[in-house]
Amino acid sequence: MYPPLVEKGIHVIDLSGAFRIKNREIYEAYYKETAAAQDDLNHAIYSISEWQSFDNNGTKLISNPGCFPTATLLALHPLISEKIVDLSSIIIDAKTGVSGAGRSLSQRVHFSEMNENLSAYAIGNHKHKPEIEQYLSIIAGQDVSVIFTPHLVPMTRGILSTIYVKLSSEYTTESLHKLMTSYYANQPFVRIRDIGTFPTTKEVLGSNYCDIGIYVDETTQTAILVSVIDNLVKGASGQAIQNLNILYDFEVTTGLNQSPVYP
Repeated sequence: MYPPLVEKGIHVIDLSGAFRIKNREIYEAYYKETAAAQDDLNHAIYSISEWQSFDNNGTKLISNPGCFPTATLLALHPLISEKIVDLSSIIIDAKTGVSGAGRSLSQRVHFSEMNENLSAYAIGNHKHKPEIEQYLSIIAGQDVSVIFTPHLVPMTRGILSTIYVKLSSEYTTESLHKLMTSYYANQPFVRIRDIGTFPTTKEVLGSNYCDIGIYVDETTQTAILVSVIDNLVKGASGQAIQNLNILYDFEVTTGLNQSPVYP
């Protein structure tokens, strides 16, 4: 659908997973469908908004990231880019509301199955695993593999990703908090929580915010990062609008200033 639009000079922001994975073989293994043409994959720009700037004339196709990768990559990016982690130690334990499973009918999203129930799913083969690994590898400049386990929880929307990673340098909660705060100081939609506090999904409900809490277990030199987003806003349409704002040089918060709905 998008080639005729691009040929007419129209910019396309794609919210599907079609252009996120650059390796066609990996895409087809996880998505169980034919991948896009390699030339299209090469031209698509994967854009977590906090990382990107665009050439308005040269950029035609933007690939909007998935919801789990958005929450996870925003938390890990500063640590990976500063080269302070053991890249073989990354564990991601993520929870999502039912809307993260899409609108298709299935037994697992029936009320009687979901209510008062918590379940892990797609262990080892979730579509967002190679997406996370691909872009962590780009940041690190070497291949990165992760352990990623998603869980379905009985709520409508929201993602909470708890990330465990061994630090290769000595850090305290205070020093890592300082690094993260400095890294996102000019990013209005990433909020680093005060030391000793951790975010909940309700605190970002209906908003484009990503809230991140930080703790360092100094005994094991393990960083524990808790990252929350609304999967339907920052994890989807909100980030698409944020990318559009960047593409057209609008104020990055345009159309996205709605406050979270809490409680």
